[in-house]
Amino acid sequence: MDRKFILKMVQNCLKQYNEDGDSITLNSRIFKEIYNKIVAAKKEDDDLYDIVNDVVYGYITDSPYF
Repeated sequence: MDRKFILKMVQNCLKQYNEDGDSITLNSRIFKEIYNKIVAAKKEDDDLYDIVNDVVYGYITDSPYF
């Protein structure tokens, strides 16, 4: 998957939750963790938009499943 596209989706999703989307960069540790979770979930489901929202929500809420 295109990392830059996923980064943009993550940043936009963070903005929906009133978080600073620009704080996550392409090379940050947090983005790498989020990206890996998205890629793993993508193998099981086809809706990338829902996957990104679920993973970002887990990150924001500090979910134990994140």
